[in-house]
Order: sequence, then C-alpha cells, then structure tokens
Amino acid sequence: MHNRIARYVFVAVVALGFSAVKSDDIIFKNGDHLTGKVDGYDGSKLTVSGTPAGTVSIELKNVKTFSTAGAVNVVLKDGTVLHQKIVAGPDGQITLPPGGPIQHVPFANVKAINPPPIKWTGNVVVGGTLTRGNTDTDDFNASLHLEHKTEKDRLTFDAGYLYSREHIPGDGFHETQNNWFGEAKYEEFFNKKLYGYGDVRAEQDVIADIDLRLTPGIGLGYQWIDTPKWKFNTEAGISWLYRSYSNDGSNESVSARAAYHLTGKLNDKVSIFHNFEYFPGLDRISNYYFNADAGIRADITKTFFTQFKVQYSYDSQPAPGRGSNDIRYILGVGVNF
Repeated sequence: MHNRIARYVFVAVVALGFSAVKSDDIIFKNGDHLTGKVDGYDGSKLTVSGTPAGTVSIELKNVKTFSTAGAVNVVLKDGTVLHQKIVAGPDGQITLPPGGPIQHVPFANVKAINPPPIKWTGNVVVGGTLTRGNTDTDDFNASLHLEHKTEKDRLTFDAGYLYSREHIPGDGFHETQNNWFGEAKYEEFFNKKLYGYGDVRAEQDVIADIDLRLTPGIGLGYQWIDTPKWKFNTEAGISWLYRSYSNDGSNESVSARAAYHLTGKLNDKVSIFHNFEYFPGLDRISNYYFNADAGIRADITKTFFTQFKVQYSYDSQPAPGRGSNDIRYILGVGVNF
C-alpha cells in the first residue's frame, strides 16, 4: 500500500513539473499558433527551436504577436537593451511589462532579440607561385584583416606582405618585390552616418628604397550607403606624411587626407571592392602620395574564397633613382573567421 501511494505521489510530482514547463508562443496573423523556444531575431526573421518541425525561421511580417516563457535580451532600435520576458501584445506589437510600466512595442522598433555576442571577425588571404625551368622565380603574398564592431565603435587591423625573386643565370637570385604594411584604425560613431576616426599606417618597400612611410592621422567619415549589399563611405582629415629613405635621409610634412571605400555584392557568391586614399602635403602642392586598390572576390564556401585585386600607389617624392609609381596584381585564396 505504501509503495503504491509513493508511486502515485511520484507520478503526480513529475506531471506537475512538466506542466510547469512553458513554451514560447508565436501567434500568426491567420490565427495559427506555434510553440517552441525563441532563440533570436535578426531584424527580419525569428528563429524558433523545439517545434514539431525542429528549428525554423519565421518572417516577422507573418506574425501577429508572440510571447516568451522566460527573459530574453531585447535590443530596440534606439539603442535600449532590455533583459525581460515578452508578453503577447496587440497586432504587430509585443508587450514588455516587468520592471516598469507596460510598454507596447511595435515590431518596427525591435532591432534584435538575443543577438550573438560581439566578437572579432576577419580573414586571411595567401597566394604564391614557384616556377623552375626556363623561368626560375618565387612569389608569395599574404594579407590579414581583423575587425571588432559594436553599436558605438569599430576597431580594425590590416597587414600585408608581398615578396618575389627571380633567378638570373650566373648571378643568383635577385629580389623584385619585398614590401609590407600594417595599419590600425579606430572609428567612433556619432550617429548612424557620421563618425570620427584615428588611423595610423606604416609600410616598408625594400625595392623602392623606402625604409619607412608613416601616415598617422585623425578626421571625420560619413557613411553614405550602408546596406547588406552595398556600402560606401568617405573620409577627410589631417595627417602626418613621413618618409625615411634607405640611402638619402628622410622628409616629413603635415598633409590632408581624403579617402573613400566601396564594397558591393553582385550576387550571393561574388563581391567587389575599391579603396582610395590621398595625402596632399600642405607644405607644397608637388608633395603628395596616394594608394588605391580594386578587386573581386568569389566565395567557394561560407568559409573559403578566392580573390584578385590590383594595387596602385604613387609617391611624388620617391627615393633617388626610383620611380614614383608601383602597380601590383595579386591573386590569393582566403579563409573567413
């Protein structure tokens, strides 16, 4: 008898526990309901797990309202971040009641729910050739891009290295390219369009007899286009243009800086980019330096891609006996992380 009573009590407790487990509820405009767990919202679609169909993505335009059984992170478009339970609201709205007066929030004012943690992103690109026989050459190139972006600021690091050499019979190998650069940039957003920046770039070109070219500066930028497919921004500021030559000392001057950056997706697999940066010295009109690149990228998978770009630079004050301009064609394979 006692064992039977204990068994009934155990079953009742388990049933009560399961009944206390509540699910999130999505109510569609046609009156249908879907229960599961709201994992997140990216500005377009709700991701819901634990449904009869597994994890599904739902267009918010088809949803009347929804609720969550527990607290979630809600990011509003005005920058407000809330951690609380969502209650179903009127058509096209949710209700955020705990911790203050009841708020009916339109879907249009919700930027994200449970957004992924902010982390470093970037890519590495490498390429090279090795030829033997009638031609005897070695070529290698590598570049790195790192980016950390929040709602208020962005920090980026870029670096690149390019090396090539050619074997001349009876005279050994001779370097034809040997240069590197490194750049760090910080941007602080005043609003969605306007930002301030601080930037420093250092580079060395052994073949051009440039021991160091240094261009630190500050200024303002404006984001004219910022969509998932196309981005275009311009920048203007003040910089310091410093050159140290291998065999002829150095020179320096205060310069202005003007730049623009363009990226665009032609389709889901192919994208293009173009960057331009100009440093006119303020001491005299004949003292200036600019560099530019343009290229195309094709995705092989979500992680791997191939890239081809053309780099062009012009320095009006080259090292003695060296030319002012350099043009490079660079092909590589990259990985995103």
